[in-house]
Amino acid sequence: MPAGFDVIVDYGTTGQVCKLEVPAVMPHENAKVWNIAVQKQRMYDFLADLVPASARGKQNGGLTEVFSLTSLTTVEYENVTVREIQSGNQPESKDNTITIRFKNAGCETP
Repeated sequence: MPAGFDVIVDYGTTGQVCKLEVPAVMPHENAKVWNIAVQKQRMYDFLADLVPASARGKQNGGLTEVFSLTSLTTVEYENVTVREIQSGNQPESKDNTITIRFKNAGCETP
């Protein structure tokens, strides 16, 4: 697992993983020059290893919403929903996150 960030995990009623949350970009090692698109792709690659396509299931659709400087991108799969929130024009903001929510029994949201 790459160093430098936390993975926040919410568990369901029977101990199964229901939600994973990570920063929207992979942290970089004090590099003076770095590329936000590369760091974002590295985070998506990490998530693809953590929750592979076989666990996600077939992609059912997607949606991007933009509210002033904030955007929300949602991709629906058979078994999970992936959401990315980008707030403002600061790509490394702690408010910019990617969330994977599992559609397992016991993981229902209110």
